[in-house]
Amino acid sequence: MMIKTGKHVDANGKIYLPYLHEWKHPQSDLFGLIQVMIVVFGEEPPVFSRPTTQTPYQAFPASGPPTCTYKQPADLHKARASCFCAAGPARDGTIGEDTIRASLVSAVSDKLRWRMKEEMDRAQAELDALKRTEEDLKKGHQKLEEMVTKLDQEIVRTTITKQIFNFYFVDHVRLLSCKQFQLRALMQKARKTAGLSDLY
Repeated sequence: MMIKTGKHVDANGKIYLPYLHEWKHPQSDLFGLIQVMIVVFGEEPPVFSRPTTQTPYQAFPASGPPTCTYKQPADLHKARASCFCAAGPARDGTIGEDTIRASLVSAVSDKLRWRMKEEMDRAQAELDALKRTEEDLKKGHQKLEEMVTKLDQEIVRTTITKQIFNFYFVDHVRLLSCKQFQLRALMQKARKTAGLSDLY
């Protein structure tokens, strides 16, 4: 595979994409970058195959078989387990097709796992919030029932108190009226005996 220079790739294999060079978080993300790369490089592939030659070459250079190095960042939310495989020194700046495919697949898989974890965390947070709301509603309902029961008891107590008050008031007024009538009759009798004129 040989590097194909163009408006998006230079002779050294450096990529230029407006989406990448005008990166703005959080509007820009890795998933969007991959989509742009698929569209752009689908129209203009960054590499091309060299003509086949009859010259035999060694399957593995003297440096040894392919080596694979894994890098695991500390941040669990943005974990990336990337495998960089090398088959000896690169020939004329060539990039292996399998390496490109593996890198894209790894990037997409990491992005999907990250998105899935975000969605699961968000759903769990919403579920916890709903549980707290349900508990608050249950407590509020219990308090309302206690208030209604207390009000009913107060109403019954108030009604009984009012009835007792009315009974006492009516009875007291009746006694006062009777006593007033007796006193008035006694005064009239006394004035009549004394030869005084009636007041009424």
